[in-house]
Amino acid sequence: MKYKRRNWLKKILQWGTLLIIACFILWGIYGGGKPTDPEAYCPFGGLQVLSSFFINNTLACGMTFVQIMMGIALTVGVLLFSKLFCGYLCPLGTVSEWLSRVGSKTGISYTISKGSFADLALRTVKYGLLFFVFYFTIKSSELFCMKFDPYYAVATGFTGEATLWMSLAAIALLIFGNLYFKMFWCKYICPLGALSNLLRFTLLFVGMIGLIWGFEIADFQNGWVLGLGIACLLSYIFEITCLKNKTWSLLRIVRNEKACTSCKECAKKCPYSIDVNKTEKVKDVDCTLCGDCVSCCPDGALMVSKRKSFRFFPILFIVVLFSLAITFGRNWELPTIDNKWGAWEQVSGLKTFELDGMISVKCYASAMAFATKVEQIPGVYGTKAYVGRHTVVLTYDPAMIDTFGIQKALFTPVSMKFCTPDANSDSLRIIQLGVDGLFERMDAVYLGNILRKFEGIYGFETHFDHPVVVKLYTDPTVVLNEETLKDSIQAKGTSMLNHEGASTIIPINYKLLNYNPNAGKVAPRDFIIMIFDEMRTLGGVLKDNMAKYGDDEIYPKGIYQIFYPDIEKPPVKSAFPYFKSFLSTLDGITSIDVELDNFKPVLRIIYVKNMWNDDRIWKDIFNAPVWTIKYMDGSTKEELPRLTFQSEGFTIE
Repeated sequence: MKYKRRNWLKKILQWGTLLIIACFILWGIYGGGKPTDPEAYCPFGGLQVLSSFFINNTLACGMTFVQIMMGIALTVGVLLFSKLFCGYLCPLGTVSEWLSRVGSKTGISYTISKGSFADLALRTVKYGLLFFVFYFTIKSSELFCMKFDPYYAVATGFTGEATLWMSLAAIALLIFGNLYFKMFWCKYICPLGALSNLLRFTLLFVGMIGLIWGFEIADFQNGWVLGLGIACLLSYIFEITCLKNKTWSLLRIVRNEKACTSCKECAKKCPYSIDVNKTEKVKDVDCTLCGDCVSCCPDGALMVSKRKSFRFFPILFIVVLFSLAITFGRNWELPTIDNKWGAWEQVSGLKTFELDGMISVKCYASAMAFATKVEQIPGVYGTKAYVGRHTVVLTYDPAMIDTFGIQKALFTPVSMKFCTPDANSDSLRIIQLGVDGLFERMDAVYLGNILRKFEGIYGFETHFDHPVVVKLYTDPTVVLNEETLKDSIQAKGTSMLNHEGASTIIPINYKLLNYNPNAGKVAPRDFIIMIFDEMRTLGGVLKDNMAKYGDDEIYPKGIYQIFYPDIEKPPVKSAFPYFKSFLSTLDGITSIDVELDNFKPVLRIIYVKNMWNDDRIWKDIFNAPVWTIKYMDGSTKEELPRLTFQSEGFTIE
């Protein structure tokens, strides 16, 4: 019987998946678009997200319903058919298969006998990783797998959440493990493989869900940890004792014993070296229904569920399942957080208010920070945050507050200086704009990025109103064209440098609704002082140190002053709290002030004279090789300095 030795449809699907991934990544890097999230379509991440949602009622950073639907599609595929994702779509599975083939052809590959001590011991690794991945994900509401996932590390260029040493170790295991041992990564390391096996032991999986649900009903603290641990242990025991799945599958590889000539071609072609030639129905837990054995059989003795017409059903099912997942996922969304507080159940007539364009709400941590802020607003009883589209939905009592009041309470006025006018020059002209879409501080930062490109603008400040009032302080001799200004403000995005120095397009949605070119005048001196007022709030007393060293008679103080014009730059302002935290860990430093000296920004450090001097302050504070940062939970961590200082200061008193 004529047959094809190559499983072309499988290879087309594998190559096509890798090509699509590569195109998305390259488009994000070179296409000028928004960088692609490598985890956006990862089903393993989707199942981690789903577990975090059910147990904590939170979603991991930036995750959307698309990823959750991908996880559900993987679950359905494994329960009803097999580990189809592993065999056809997983990029790591594809790379593992190719590397294993290279290892076999070059003669450097070794065989780990199934059921041997090494085989049984190595199979524990993926279950250990599965437990820790879900444990840390649920605990932190962030995807722990991103710290070591080889795909994520390569796709992001080892940025984002990737931990360098973990990622490099995982990549080394992926490459060298598969070169020297066939399908090493998939059989022994991959936590998704462990999870898929757990799903294939269907009753065990259902039992785990029931056990965790029972613990939650009984309010057993961290019962999910025990349930997850038991499931991982039992799944490992099931795997090593029988190496067969216990699920009722709609599709299986079936061998016609009468037609089979025991040529063993199927076992040779199987990526996992399953002895297909020795079994009537392939129930091996490693089987992915990839179809390589069916394609290579010269006798036509292998079929899918005893029907030749079912040969391509696994490919059809995997394409349909994940296409439906993407379609449904793009039309639905789960909130990253869904918090309620106060006696909201007892309040009648509650309403909801949806606020789009909340750019700073972009992950679980920022969503929780937003929830903490709105919890302080009287009359607001809850919030949902959808970080995928930067949207929040607030639940409020209209008898206590209206939507205008909510927006006013959330609004943070911002002042920003681009350059310093001559303090002795003539007055500056004020141009007043009405801009819609400025909801929060970061909106003002992005607006400032647009305005600073116009010649003659010294700075601006924002005030709450509908629309938000933006006052531009300009050189009176410079004329700003209204249409040019409008086109820039109403652009769909603005280019900004990220922390690595690369240009990133930030999507914006502002509208210039009114323009008043003659809204008043102000003296340059008054402008400099007014704009600088916000900078003073960056300084302050270091409470613990002040309590210890505050007595001036026992601990005489000195004031060290350093010229620091960069303090008004947004990145410096953002990093300054870390510098202040660093100072709080140093004995003898009681406070830091941000002031103007002859209209120039300076930092003033108040210190105990018999503990510090000018040379030591310059060396150990402003040129410290590392900063010890104290966090709100009391923990400390050594980090590289986030600020640099060029000019040496001196004690002024």
